[in-house]
Amino acid sequence: MPGLLTPPSWQTPAAMRRCHIIGFASLICYLATWLAGFDFSRSFEPLLMLVYLIAISVRPLHGRGFIDPLWLLLLVWLLIQLVTLPPAMALFPDYADEQIKDMRGLTKVFLILPIAWVLAGSTRLVLLALSTLIVGTMAGSLIHGESPTMLATLLAAGERPTLGFQNWQHAGVCAGVTLIATACFAPRLIRDSAQRPTAQRVALRVAFSLVAAWSLMAWTVSMTRSAWLGIAVVSLVAVIGAAIVWRRGYAFRTLRVRHVLLALAATLSVALLMGITYGDPIIDRITAEQGTVAAVLRGDLSAVPSTSIGFRIHAWHYALQLLEQKPWFGWGPKSHIPLLLQSTNPVENTTLGAVVERSNLRHFHSSYVTLLVGNGVIGALVYLATIATVAKAAWGSWRRGRMPTDVAIFLCLFFVFWAVVNAFESYIAYATGIYFVGAVGAVAYTYRMRERLDRQRVARTESA
Repeated sequence: MPGLLTPPSWQTPAAMRRCHIIGFASLICYLATWLAGFDFSRSFEPLLMLVYLIAISVRPLHGRGFIDPLWLLLLVWLLIQLVTLPPAMALFPDYADEQIKDMRGLTKVFLILPIAWVLAGSTRLVLLALSTLIVGTMAGSLIHGESPTMLATLLAAGERPTLGFQNWQHAGVCAGVTLIATACFAPRLIRDSAQRPTAQRVALRVAFSLVAAWSLMAWTVSMTRSAWLGIAVVSLVAVIGAAIVWRRGYAFRTLRVRHVLLALAATLSVALLMGITYGDPIIDRITAEQGTVAAVLRGDLSAVPSTSIGFRIHAWHYALQLLEQKPWFGWGPKSHIPLLLQSTNPVENTTLGAVVERSNLRHFHSSYVTLLVGNGVIGALVYLATIATVAKAAWGSWRRGRMPTDVAIFLCLFFVFWAVVNAFESYIAYATGIYFVGAVGAVAYTYRMRERLDRQRVARTESA
């Protein structure tokens, strides 16, 4: 039961304990079914927020749980929407409902709050939640993805499978996150499973190996260049971090950096093997846009075609023009569709709007650009402040010894990867971003939340 895995302060009074049990069960259902049954999964979001609100409102906190920087940032974010949304809905009335829907999607980053409360600063709950998210992702992919025969046919034809996701980009990114998690937590699984009976030990290690194999396969065959680049950057960061740790004289055994590096090395070795197996399609994918990159480096926008990278360059150039017109509060969270469709910027022998209409490429393919155009510099700053608040909380929790080192390493590598892939695709308002940022962000924040709530509870008890 979750009550056995949480600190005593999460178990009293009875209302707090009941809220936590309901919240924990809701979180497991929420994370496990997001890909297999999205509508069923998101029905748990209101319940998660409700039990969290009840828990921080009852005795002994009596509302002190609202004294949290993320609550302040949520309030500021909602106030900004009061400035951004009305003119956006008036300018593009056909997209009024979509503006509200996208605003809700962006606001769901603050689901970090209820999920962090449910995790209760417990490493066992943290690992259980992450495992549920990863296994649920793999299960959903296997349920809705291509059959082995269809997958082999697509790969032989040089086509990219969706693997049950919205598209192949989402498949590659989710697989990349899973790769990072398996590399970071493999030493813990090997160590902890060694203490279990033989049958359980074998079952756990086989299951873990299957998850790692699926993630490596999906990361490779999705042929998502941003996910490939993200893992390359993550590997470089891990090597640099290990070198810094080594030079400062910290014990590798204590920080387990050596194990993470070995896991990353093994992952990259197998990835190289798969690259050799599927060499031609991968090489073609990597080298497909050399001419486009050369034109961009020359600064010759007129020579940039409407290819995958080329479209992004033209769209981002147009976004800069839009940002000059409405820099502070933006055009509205869903205004990118009509704005792109009405663009007359030249692309080859046609216009950007015509390319958007023809290819159905109706967003800017960058979370940063989308956020700036939709919510302006002010909205983007609130998002950056949210990230900084969560990052500061995670850093402090690790420094004070509350967060295990392997969890801290995973968080660091995840957010490096996430920063890279979101430069080339818009994930933050889609299900992939909502679930992974909500869950992983909550892992980063939960230890600090527990520390703050415990301190508030003690202060309230002493003053009573």
